[in-house]
Amino acid sequence: MKETSNYLPSVVSDETHELYYTFYQPETTAKATILILHGMQEHSGRYADFAKYLAHQGFAVLTYDHLGHGKTAKTKEELGFFTLKAPEKRLIRDARNMAEFVEKSYPEVPHFIIGHSMGSFITRCLLRKQSSRFKGAVIIGTGGQNPAIGPAKGLLSLLSSVSPYNRSELIAELFGKLSNSHFKDEEFDYGTNWLSVNKENRKAFMLDELCGVPFSNNAFYTLFSVMETATARDWSKSISQDFPFIFISGADDPVGDFSKGVQSTVDNLKADGFKNVQLNLYDGMRHEILNEDIKEQVYADILEWLNKTVSE
Repeated sequence: MKETSNYLPSVVSDETHELYYTFYQPETTAKATILILHGMQEHSGRYADFAKYLAHQGFAVLTYDHLGHGKTAKTKEELGFFTLKAPEKRLIRDARNMAEFVEKSYPEVPHFIIGHSMGSFITRCLLRKQSSRFKGAVIIGTGGQNPAIGPAKGLLSLLSSVSPYNRSELIAELFGKLSNSHFKDEEFDYGTNWLSVNKENRKAFMLDELCGVPFSNNAFYTLFSVMETATARDWSKSISQDFPFIFISGADDPVGDFSKGVQSTVDNLKADGFKNVQLNLYDGMRHEILNEDIKEQVYADILEWLNKTVSE
C-alpha cells in the first residue's frame, strides 16, 4: 500500500483554499475508489486505520480535512471556523472537488463515497446533485428530520451574522448536554460519553489537539444549514431509485435519535421507491461506530457491501 499526504487547491466561486488530504493506494490494481468525509470537531487522520484496511482490500481511498478542521486549518484560530462567504456551499463543493480529484486518478473504476456524522450530511447534500458520479454511498452516524433544526438555524444565523468568530460556551454546553443526556447516569467522561462505549477512544479524542475544538457561531450555523438540507423530506428526490445505500449506525447513537432517526430515513427512502437500501444497526453501540470495540465487524460488514455493490 502507498500512502501520500499533501494539500490540494479547492476552487469555490473563484476563491481558492487548500485542503489537506491523504491518499491510500493499493499495491494491486484498484477495484474502486472511496472518498471518506469525516465528522465535526475531528479530522481525517482518525480514519487512517479504516482507510488502510480498505486499501489492503484493493480500494483506493482518499480522506481529507474539511475547512476549519485538522491540517486544512493552518492555525489554531482557524479550527472550528469555516468561512464567511457561503460556508455550506463551500463544504459541499469541496467534497465535489475531492471527488473529481480521485476520479481523475482512477478514471476507469467505480467510485464510492463514505460520510460519517457531519460528513454524512455533507455527503447527502452532495448526492442531491452529484449522485451519478458514485456507484454507491455508505452513510454512517447520520440522523433524520428534527423539528428543532429550523428554529436553531434561525438563531444561529443571527449570531453568525453578528459575531461569526465567537465561540459560545452556552451553545457548546447545550450541545454537549443534549448529546449526553441519555448517558447521565454513567460516570461523567468530560462530555465524551456519547461518542462511544469504548473509553480508550474517548481518551484518544480528548488528547488529540485537533479534536473537540469548540465550534464558532459560523460553524454551528453551517452545520445546522447542512443538516437541514440533508434531512429534508425530499432530500433524495433527484437521486436514481436504483442508487445503492447502506446506512451504518450504533443503536445508541444520539445523532441517529437512538435508531429512530436513521430508521425513519431508511423507511422514507424505501417508501419513495428506492430498491437498494440497507440498514445495519449495532446494538449497544454509540456514535463513532468505526472506533468501537466491534470495529472489525463493522469494517467487514462495510467491505462485504462494497464488494457486492462494485460487482453489480
